[in-house]
Amino acid sequence: MQRGFSMQEMKRNLKKVMIITAVMMLLLVCRLWYIQIAGHSELSAATVSQSLIALEGSNTRGIIYDRNGAALVADESRYIYIIKKDDFTAGAERLLDEAEAAEVDSGNEEYIVYSSESYDKEVGKQLIEENSAYIMQAAARYGDNQLAAHLIGYVNEEDDSGAAGLELMYDSRLSGSNRKVYAVADVNGNMILGRGLIITSDEENDSYIRKGIRTTLDKQMQQAVEDIIEEESNDCAVVVLDSGSGGVLAMACTPGFDPNDVDAYIDGGGDELINKVTQGEYAPGSVFKIVVAAAALENGISSERTYVCDGSVDVGGVTIGCDTGGETGHGEIGFEEAFAKSCNSFFIQLGQETGADSIVETAQKMKLGEAALEGYPQESAGHLMSDAERYGSAIGNLSIGQGETLVTPIQIARMTNIIASGGIDTGVHILTEDEADEEQVISSSTAEIIGNMMEAVTVYGTAQTLDLIDDDGSAKAAVKTGTAQYGESGSGNTNAWITGYTPCDNPEYVITVLVEDGESGSQSAGPIFRKIVEYLEESGSYSMPTLA
Repeated sequence: MQRGFSMQEMKRNLKKVMIITAVMMLLLVCRLWYIQIAGHSELSAATVSQSLIALEGSNTRGIIYDRNGAALVADESRYIYIIKKDDFTAGAERLLDEAEAAEVDSGNEEYIVYSSESYDKEVGKQLIEENSAYIMQAAARYGDNQLAAHLIGYVNEEDDSGAAGLELMYDSRLSGSNRKVYAVADVNGNMILGRGLIITSDEENDSYIRKGIRTTLDKQMQQAVEDIIEEESNDCAVVVLDSGSGGVLAMACTPGFDPNDVDAYIDGGGDELINKVTQGEYAPGSVFKIVVAAAALENGISSERTYVCDGSVDVGGVTIGCDTGGETGHGEIGFEEAFAKSCNSFFIQLGQETGADSIVETAQKMKLGEAALEGYPQESAGHLMSDAERYGSAIGNLSIGQGETLVTPIQIARMTNIIASGGIDTGVHILTEDEADEEQVISSSTAEIIGNMMEAVTVYGTAQTLDLIDDDGSAKAAVKTGTAQYGESGSGNTNAWITGYTPCDNPEYVITVLVEDGESGSQSAGPIFRKIVEYLEESGSYSMPTLA
């Protein structure tokens, strides 16, 4: 006969059950605590890593802005199409081809990802209905007609790191640790539409804040300058500075390039990727007479000095003609008129009296022979004549900006701003956060005299034909033109220059223009200068706030 449980045994069994239940509850609580708190990051990362769809080609670098906060990159959209491989059909491929979409690497075996520059609503609707496509919008790094491409540079396609220009110069600030844009999917591999696009990385704490840089560029002015030089048949280089601070407001050169297809230019062997404003080295020609005039005045030669121009000067057995004086020359000519009419004979004699060493030393003070934008990649320093190169008859070429002297357009702009700023060098910079480091490099009186001479160039000198005259007969801009020979002697190859500032009183803008294979400074570079001044007038850009 089976004996029943005693009350005492039942109590013991109940106690065991309660203990086991308590232990299980404790274990469950601990597990929940681990999932919710201690192991949340680890488990979340594991889940996300299994469900991310990489959208390569979308912009994840920091944004490059102009002075007013307008984006210079990532300002155009691309459209991303994400379709599960099981849902991808020949019909979907046909529709994507119709939308001019290109396949991109998604890094996910379950999905196929395409990207297009424009969006067709009907095509999108079909892809959604027939292929369960996910379609979203993402920013492209560069547009088809990317603004300020030479200054901004481009990124390395392999790892999205900066490879040239500002992209390289400020790569650490623009790249951070984020490299790809991801879309989030659930455990079944379906996109979580509410989450949209996120930025993620391998860092422990992902940042959703994109770093960026704010440049001194003016986006509208940059566009205007690019439009102006795009109409020119010859290749050009142009830079516009804010005279008060030395900030670069616009910088452009031709031919241009597409930063989305850099390899095509590397293989092509042309000069499209060269930023001619900072990398192009050219003989300065007569714009160098600004330096010669400053050296003479700083060394005590009077602004009333005169010489006789009879059409040419013999220097150590080498005859150098005066192009603007013709065969008979200008006759007796004074300092201002010689500067205005760019008389070679006057300036060679002035250079002889001043001395080659003093001219080169003044050029160094005016920051020729050194890079203008500190830290900017691949910037050229130009070349000033060495002791050996400036010996003897070389004073003839030195005095008129020929021979071994080489400069970049941005160096000429900086030199010009020294005159506009009363002999003070404010430097040249590209970020708004950079402050001008002012240095008095020539006297204010010397700068004032040369400024008056530059106004004379506009009123009755080599730039007279540009019609940069106000109604009262005064000059709208103070300028110096130049025509520089290059190549073999007697080849006839010339580059054309004009550099100057506007307005003449209280200058706001410095403009320097170089035209490759131009006829002369007034004929080839001058009209571009005038168009930029006209843009400034029409756009109401005068009396703009000075950049710090």
